[in-house]
Amino acid sequence: MSAMQDYYYWSFIHGVQHKKEYSLIHTNHDGTEVWFDYNRRGEKTTFRVARKTFSWENDFQKDQVLALERAEGLRKQRFQRRMTFHNIYVMDFEPLQYEGNEQKNLQLKKMKVKVERYIGEQVYKMESLFSLLDLAAPNVERYSEEELFHQAHQIRYEVLSKIDAERKEEEKLFQYGKPFFTYIFLAAQILMFLFLEWKGSSEDPLTLIEYGAKYNPLILEGEWWRFFMPIIIHIGVFHLLMNSLALYYLGTLVERMYGNARFLFIYILAGFAGVLGSFVWTSSLSAGASGAIFGCFGALLFLARTNPRVFFRTIGYNVLALIVINLIFGLVVPGIDNAGHIGGLIGGFLAASIVSLPKKPKLYVQIPALVSTILLVMGLLYYGFYVRTTTSDEPYALSLANEYIEQKEYEVAIKSLDSFVERDTNNALIYYLRGYAYAQLKEYERAEQDLRESVRFNSNFHEGYYYLALLNAELNHIDEAKDNVEKALAIEPANKKYQNLQRKLNG
Repeated sequence: MSAMQDYYYWSFIHGVQHKKEYSLIHTNHDGTEVWFDYNRRGEKTTFRVARKTFSWENDFQKDQVLALERAEGLRKQRFQRRMTFHNIYVMDFEPLQYEGNEQKNLQLKKMKVKVERYIGEQVYKMESLFSLLDLAAPNVERYSEEELFHQAHQIRYEVLSKIDAERKEEEKLFQYGKPFFTYIFLAAQILMFLFLEWKGSSEDPLTLIEYGAKYNPLILEGEWWRFFMPIIIHIGVFHLLMNSLALYYLGTLVERMYGNARFLFIYILAGFAGVLGSFVWTSSLSAGASGAIFGCFGALLFLARTNPRVFFRTIGYNVLALIVINLIFGLVVPGIDNAGHIGGLIGGFLAASIVSLPKKPKLYVQIPALVSTILLVMGLLYYGFYVRTTTSDEPYALSLANEYIEQKEYEVAIKSLDSFVERDTNNALIYYLRGYAYAQLKEYERAEQDLRESVRFNSNFHEGYYYLALLNAELNHIDEAKDNVEKALAIEPANKKYQNLQRKLNG
């Protein structure tokens, strides 16, 4: 190969390596093909520069097609609407024409393509390319052919040494630790699923609540451990399967990057943040490792903040695509707890910011991240416990209380409704169901008090008056019982139960 072509090529790659405006995407093992992005005035252009020589024009055209196919794949991976692609060749001589079938070029409507060839002694024309990309053009006139050869060899050595060092640094980044806690969490959620199936069903709300699923009324009662327990609880085998696969692939990647202790902190904090987000913004029963798994995404996003070049050259676009797809999926498919996903994503990013990457402490990032996390968690907990209205939680709580009562779990039914009463709800059904449960436990005075509240909040609640009359009679409050059954009959005069009770009281 010509010393001049080598000198221009390696000088060009050396310049690209050492300027921040350029983001290297790919280099082959010997550095003779380099892909990079050039950002200028907010416009990104992708370059591929190759030091190659082709014997036949047909081979040259094949190489162009392969490069275009790869560039188109890159455009799609990045979700770019349009792409400008420069394909640059530094060659020793023109390839020979081939009289056989010509290779067809790809016609790509969403890509603006420019192919440039710098051949033989005309390679000096590359000086205009150096100027276009704000690189210093090499001065070849001061060197002899032999000196050019040695200079090209020296620059090539520097370029390949830097490429090799960056590759080793990337390998270290993704191979710091060996997965351990990922497998512990996988085993824990599988064993928990089998336990729930043994106890009843992993899809039974009562079983889920009994063993730790996120249920707002019980969290409001002080069961703080429900912020953590849902991380290993799953609702149905499909839910378990999907989250286990995601944890296996994402968890092992994050644990290799951050090490065991950091991963444990990230996973637990992200899982807690996911449950906290769900507690604050949704009222439904929920469980699953999704928040913690989104926390793994958040930990990977931290790499984008600290080392964007490595992030986008390796896993970046795939990670961003998966996050967007999962969030959109959560918005369009009913029953998915997107608040938990977003909470986990933010929690994972903050947790990664607190611990930072191994051997790369950044206290100016870690300390503000720790303070911000503490303040955010305290603010959300205060909002969830003392500011947020529980009205949206009431319909689900009532349906579950009904199920508890049907299964004669009266104490659990009462406990599930206590937090609403403590927050001075005006929902008559809350007091009615709790009063009914107290009555079944023969706590008649408490039952009577709740039923009085139920008819106070709904003066047309005839069933409330009827059961209150029954309790009045049980407590020997006969006059009050007569008054309440009359009120029930005034609303439902044809009701036989009410008529029979009135006759019995008057008899």
